[in-house]
Amino acid sequence: MKFSWLIFLLVLTTECSGQEPVSKKHFPEIALVNRIDFTDAKFDQPRFSCGFLLKHHADTFAVTAKHLLKVIKTGEMTSVSLGNSIRAWSLFPLNRKADRVVTQRLLNENRAEALDDKATYDDDWLVFSLRSNHSGIKPLEARTTPLRPGEKLYVVGWTRRMEDGPQRVYEFEYYKTIDHRILLKDLLVPEQFGGLSGAPLVDEQGLVVGIVSNGTVDPDTKKKYFSPCALDGLLAFLEKNPKK
Repeated sequence: MKFSWLIFLLVLTTECSGQEPVSKKHFPEIALVNRIDFTDAKFDQPRFSCGFLLKHHADTFAVTAKHLLKVIKTGEMTSVSLGNSIRAWSLFPLNRKADRVVTQRLLNENRAEALDDKATYDDDWLVFSLRSNHSGIKPLEARTTPLRPGEKLYVVGWTRRMEDGPQRVYEFEYYKTIDHRILLKDLLVPEQFGGLSGAPLVDEQGLVVGIVSNGTVDPDTKKKYFSPCALDGLLAFLEKNPKK
């Protein structure tokens, strides 16, 4: 009997230790993943990285990371443009695959901006107008006040390893901002960040402050930090280019 309990506890401990750490912080459903359909179906991405909805004034937009175009491009794609290569871009919550956000137009399309330009790193966002939205996902609103050193921030989405289930919440501490990059200290994070690109970075109140992008080396400490892209460039673009 004692031996049986020992086996049970060993299995339980092993299962718990194998679980990925997530924050206990809860948010309404706010995360989405991308579906990208190409003219040439061999490039199709049924599920690729993350995104979210952004409410700005009276309009709602879909947002994800610009550097995705560096990863899933065809040979003809050399600039920030879908061109004739991508025929449809939609988003959906991973746990409700039939509930879609269908985009209408890539608003920051720019054939003069090469995918290897530094601007792709500085302003790492794509913003789409919407054709339809049947996702039930809550659009986020942008935070307008400065971040405070040491405050907790959260990334909401799914890593590449996850094939289903509810959105995950990961926990960080704000360190500093360098240009368009928000440098964060890890608190409760996944073992691998792959697949979170384009996910929202939100504060305690659920206001969005950034878009998951890549890493940045702090020139003071020479340490590389996880660094979502700040929203200032995106918000300035939307002010100058209202929904078309």
